[in-house]
Amino acid sequence: MILLISVLGAFAGGNLMASAVIAVRIFMMALTIVLVMRSFSTAQTLLALCLCLAIIGVVSSFSGLALGGGARLSGGIPPLSPNEISLLAGLPALVLLHEGLRARIHWWHLVLLALLVGLLFLSESRTALIGAAAAAGIMLLLVRRFPIQTVITALVGIPVMLYIALLTPALRNIVLRDDSASLMTLNSRTISWSVVLNYPWDSWERWIGSGLSMKTIEVEGQYWEEQVFDSSWISLLAQSGIAGTAIAVLWVLSCVMMVLSTAKLRTLFLPLLTFVLVRSFMENGLIDAGAMFLVFFVLSLSLERPSIAQSLDWQQCGTLNLRESPAREMR
Repeated sequence: MILLISVLGAFAGGNLMASAVIAVRIFMMALTIVLVMRSFSTAQTLLALCLCLAIIGVVSSFSGLALGGGARLSGGIPPLSPNEISLLAGLPALVLLHEGLRARIHWWHLVLLALLVGLLFLSESRTALIGAAAAAGIMLLLVRRFPIQTVITALVGIPVMLYIALLTPALRNIVLRDDSASLMTLNSRTISWSVVLNYPWDSWERWIGSGLSMKTIEVEGQYWEEQVFDSSWISLLAQSGIAGTAIAVLWVLSCVMMVLSTAKLRTLFLPLLTFVLVRSFMENGLIDAGAMFLVFFVLSLSLERPSIAQSLDWQQCGTLNLRESPAREMR
């Protein structure tokens, strides 16, 4: 429905072809994920997604370091922005953290976790770090009992983390990445936000948007002429209007309500959903042909009732059985 509304808005604005191409790409991604999750279990799909994200993120980051770049970590092959690397590293790191809190990982998983966390910090994505910290905090609050292996690992790792955070400039460099002024102005994001929020109420742009190809907007009173949105929700308002944004809000709220009411998924999927949604307020891509939409759509389908019925109990400690459930095997 969001894609159809955006295409209708693009048609009204005379920008049909470019927006239709993006809509078709998003629809093809969504259809592919639906078919994959009809053939494999939720756990298999999620872990395969995390593995692919981690591999691409690590390869791109190391090739970017080899090729050299700016102060922030950027991808080389494939060329990825720091924010994209933070997503590719952040989601697998959170899944590994969840499994580590329940003593379901080995020592090489800890090495991979440390590597992914390092890439997340090197990306210097403030929104991703805030989202990851919030997700990790939720994971800790939802743990019923800490295994002894987890306690020992934490006693070793916490002093190292405190040393890095308090006695090195790493955290200060992230918070004051450019200067204090950029932190107060949100890197000029609010300039483009105000233009979209002030659309006339009697205009078609306000209600059905201007299509998915609208990535920037013209601004006045600045020494630059165009400004990117850097917010999935403002992008939705510009691309699909109030109608499409309202559908997206209902979609997100349904996912949140479902994960809160499902005990066996809450410990993992609530933090992952938090990570994605926190990022969506300051980054584009929640409804787009990219990695953030891919992650959100997998989480969304995993919270459908048929998927929940055959899903693993993620809150338990010990080894998980990734084989398909008896209900699916009987079908």
